[in-house]
Amino acid sequence: MKITHIKKMNSWKNSMCLLVLLVLSSITPSCKKFLEVDPISEIPADKMWKSQRDVNAGLAEMYSSFRIALNANYFSWGEMRSDNFVLFSEQPTENGKLILNQLTTDLVSANWNTLYKVISNANFAIKNIPDADITDAVLKNDYLAQAYAMRALSYFYAVRVWGDVPVYLDPIDNIDKGEFRPRTAMKTVLRDHILADLKMAEQLINPGNLERKRLSRNAIYAIQADVYMWLEDYDSADKTIDKLRSNVTYTNFQPDMSLMKKQFVEDLNNKVNDNDPTKDEYGPATNEMIFVIHQNVSEAGLSNYSLIWLLLGSGSGQGSTVVLSPKLQAIYTAANAATPRDNRFENYLAPSGGGTTTYQVHKYIANGTSLPYQNFVNCQMAYPVYRFTDILLMQAEAKAQLDKWQDALDIIRTTVRTRAGVAASTRPLSSFSSREQVVDYVLNERQIELVGEGKRWFDLVRTKRAVKVMQPINGMSNVNQTLFPINQSLINQNKALVQNPGY
Repeated sequence: MKITHIKKMNSWKNSMCLLVLLVLSSITPSCKKFLEVDPISEIPADKMWKSQRDVNAGLAEMYSSFRIALNANYFSWGEMRSDNFVLFSEQPTENGKLILNQLTTDLVSANWNTLYKVISNANFAIKNIPDADITDAVLKNDYLAQAYAMRALSYFYAVRVWGDVPVYLDPIDNIDKGEFRPRTAMKTVLRDHILADLKMAEQLINPGNLERKRLSRNAIYAIQADVYMWLEDYDSADKTIDKLRSNVTYTNFQPDMSLMKKQFVEDLNNKVNDNDPTKDEYGPATNEMIFVIHQNVSEAGLSNYSLIWLLLGSGSGQGSTVVLSPKLQAIYTAANAATPRDNRFENYLAPSGGGTTTYQVHKYIANGTSLPYQNFVNCQMAYPVYRFTDILLMQAEAKAQLDKWQDALDIIRTTVRTRAGVAASTRPLSSFSSREQVVDYVLNERQIELVGEGKRWFDLVRTKRAVKVMQPINGMSNVNQTLFPINQSLINQNKALVQNPGY
């Protein structure tokens, strides 16, 4: 998603820079450097957001800031603290602290400034798009819907990571208007702000919006359902997923494992830049993906390699930062050795090499290949934020919580386990004696299927299983530790903030 109208955005960028500097945190090296602010723009601030071209540039900036916020945090927030991974070799890194539950208030992942930059961008869009000179009302509403949905998704990440968070719903375009705000209760943010934004987005979105790199109606339904799961409103989650499944004009479950793997490898690689919001660059054959973060490696600032290459590994015989935990590796190994055999072992994993017997996640690289970092110079990757299998497993969990156990098992058996080649070994209803057992079965399936996709830690926290699962692994002792600390620089600047307990 290249921003092609940088100079016309400068006044607007300076305004957002003020917001981030004043309200949210100190950005190092600086907000100005991050935004690469040029000299004074030829277009005054009050002339911005006037045309369709301006709006497109504004939304491109919003999505760009979301990509930057989730570049490393996609894994730090959703994966590294779970029971999925251990370090390939001992090293005093941030990933090591996350894995070992040794979080400190100076961690990069404890700083929400990049996420609130996305919220700031969305706030400017929500305020200004209604007055833009766009004659196509459907298109204008679609632009506005994307801004509402992106603000909702950003706050959703924030509350899942930190719990209570400050809420800003209006842009702050002048330093004199800045204000420090205390944190709002997590459930209030979920119900009164995130769901409200998503319902507004649902009303405004154009059903013809078919992109995967921008927020569509199916993406809105996916976020809504996820929010309902966190609120333990399983009936609403179930019904919302039914709406998504009835709206599968271009996304659906991909039953063929080879085609599924192809979507992670080829279909998420070397796609054209996102300059046309009416076009689905991934094409109608890509059934599985709902919303992805499209990372241009050079744009992400990772010289000559992708974060996936650095963190998860690059194929057989080459090391990685993390490898599968012994617990998860044993689960995969047993599934691979069983009859029938689970084909996810060979499609999602590869040996780590270096004389070890460990395995790394190989989901984003073609089977049987290894890629040196030089191959990623011109590469583009995509992280799935939501894909269809994720939503189906979410619905299976909702049905289990609603005591519709057979419905939950049917979803698993006829979709994800059929694709994995193990439908016949799906546990029968008679083997379960409690709701918790069925939910655990669904969560185990989610862990195996969604490894490397930033989901496992959130699943453990949402279902209140984090302490039970992680205590024997890294000594996690109480529920307070499931929240990230707030970076100390934020608290130093905003005296209205109170640190999460235990930090």
